[in-house]
Amino acid sequence: MIKKIQKIGNSHGIILEKSLLKLLKVEADKRVEIVPHGDGLLIKKVDAKSAYQEISKKHRKSLDKLGE
Repeated sequence: MIKKIQKIGNSHGIILEKSLLKLLKVEADKRVEIVPHGDGLLIKKVDAKSAYQEISKKHRKSLDKLGE
C-alpha cells in the first residue's frame, strides 16, 4: 500500500483507513507505537502491559520516590 504524507496543521502525517485500523485491531483515538524497522517503520498496537513497562522504565526513579 502506498500512502501520501499530508500536511496536518504544523505537522505531517499519514491517514490510516478504517480497514487498516481493523487489521491492527485498533480503534480511532487509540495509541499505537511507531518504531524504525529496516528501511521503514513498523506500526504496533499498544497494550496496557507494554505501556506500563515503557512508563515504568522511563520514570523508574520518580516512581520509586513516590513509593517511599
